[in-house]
Amino acid sequence: VVDNASSDGTVEVALGFDRRLNVSVLVNDSNRERSYSRNRGAEHARGKYVVFLDSDDELRPDSLEFAAAFVEADPEQRFFFQLLTFVDEAGVTVYEPVIRRGHSMRRTLAEGNPLSCSGVFVERLLFLAHRFNEAPELVGSEDWHCWIRIAAEHEPVVCRGGGALLVDHSSRTISSDSWQDAEKRFDFLADDLLVDPVVSSYLAPHLGLFRGTQEHYVAVKAMGQSAFRVSFVRLARAIRHHPGLLFTRRTMHLFRLWLSGLSRTTGRNRYDG
Repeated sequence: VVDNASSDGTVEVALGFDRRLNVSVLVNDSNRERSYSRNRGAEHARGKYVVFLDSDDELRPDSLEFAAAFVEADPEQRFFFQLLTFVDEAGVTVYEPVIRRGHSMRRTLAEGNPLSCSGVFVERLLFLAHRFNEAPELVGSEDWHCWIRIAAEHEPVVCRGGGALLVDHSSRTISSDSWQDAEKRFDFLADDLLVDPVVSSYLAPHLGLFRGTQEHYVAVKAMGQSAFRVSFVRLARAIRHHPGLLFTRRTMHLFRLWLSGLSRTTGRNRYDG
């Protein structure tokens, strides 16, 4: 357990399990971003594999059992994950990211990060060779950045099991950041990944999708923050990078946001008139 200089009694709670579990507790000297804490935890871990679990997420009861059976059946597996579920703060399912049949893992990772972070199992030495980038510019996409770099060496596969439950609350970075911050984050992510020839070669077959999906995300984020013109321009860029993005659920969602925004604007103009 890595305690990020919290004041909520995490250390005491964790140490309360020491009679039943072999628990080590590391306390950061100051509040740092999660990449630092995850890296520190992996450095001190002793098992062959690491799996990360943030403080607001949880693993379903069968996750570890299925993971253990998976590597016992195939010891060559070094990087695998279980499908996750996003829930609201009442525990009701919000959505479940889909790994599409027929899509390679390379294409899947170029299009986004359906793995998230919790519920992803990585051989510890493989992880430590890549680890999370601790740059503050990357906060919110550090896991996507890391998984692509690892996948360029050893692609992940899906493992049976309940996976993680991620609470989709308003303080998550992807929920609370501005479209400007998201765009800067993606610029940093893409520049940093593509300067590496191994990673650049890995992404090359789907580079248009990789670029386009970031513009696509920003288009939706911008419209959610009432930046209609920015949203329109970013969607146009996304389609130029990868025309197939026009025919996706995210684009349909974006069209609904546009219509809703236009309806509100028309209503205000009518009222002002």
